[in-house]
Amino acid sequence: MRLTVNGEIKIIKTDLDSITLDLVLKKLNYQTQLIVVEFNGLIIEPKKWATQKVTDEDKLEIVTIVGGGSYS
Repeated sequence: MRLTVNGEIKIIKTDLDSITLDLVLKKLNYQTQLIVVEFNGLIIEPKKWATQKVTDEDKLEIVTIVGGGSYS
């Protein structure tokens, strides 16, 4: 399966026509509790990742959440 992830082409090895978003994220080694995912232009809530089907040529933008603070 060929996907565009953050502007780069990624190949996910699978024998299926589609797999779920949560499986794609695991295959790409993302820590799912620390990311926000835009799927084909729409933000997908984490609770929907297990049912969201991903197919060839889909586009993902994945943003990692980084904690921190500022000095005043």
